[in-house]
Amino acid sequence: MLCYLGLGGQEVIFIFLLLGLTIVPQIIAIVHIVRSTLENTLKLIWVLVTLFIPFGWLVYFLAGRPKE
Repeated sequence: MLCYLGLGGQEVIFIFLLLGLTIVPQIIAIVHIVRSTLENTLKLIWVLVTLFIPFGWLVYFLAGRPKE
């Protein structure tokens, strides 16, 4: 199937690396937000930021994470 798309092995590896470096931290951030002690409205805001802003998970880990 990948031959029909014109993708070779290097392109497929690049796509998986790119997805792994963006989706995995996003999932980790969402799990951390849900388990945190933040108020529910702040949790909702941070989940939306994480989902809809590119690299929103990075913003959360740098600025929004509650100090424990």
